[in-house]
Amino acid sequence: MIFNSMPTEDQIRAVAHQIWIDEGQPDGRAEIHWEWALAKFRNAAPTDVSLIDGIGPKIASALAKAGFTSLQQIAALDAKGLEALDTKLALKGRAVREEWVAQAQELVAGKAPRAKVDQAKAAKAKA
Repeated sequence: MIFNSMPTEDQIRAVAHQIWIDEGQPDGRAEIHWEWALAKFRNAAPTDVSLIDGIGPKIASALAKAGFTSLQQIAALDAKGLEALDTKLALKGRAVREEWVAQAQELVAGKAPRAKVDQAKAAKAKA
């Protein structure tokens, strides 16, 4: 989707809302959905590493201190680089388990974030 002018707040909100629905209506991801919607209007992949499921503010801060400030940097990591990052940040294999490189590559390619929905909430909603 390419736009010649800046989208209105209502347009961004509508896209962010659709992303929220597509992810299963998870709590606490409004800012991420907003950024993703903006990126769709800009026809560009977002750079915010917190779009990776499993990276919150604390880990995002640690990544930034280690020099990783964009999804593109994480997407470019090979197995050895990911292992070195995991060791440096004392993640105990978390980056591999949660497939940070694959998630970053998907996001850079334009796919929606993988956000995991709390299973208990999902089951409750179905009842």
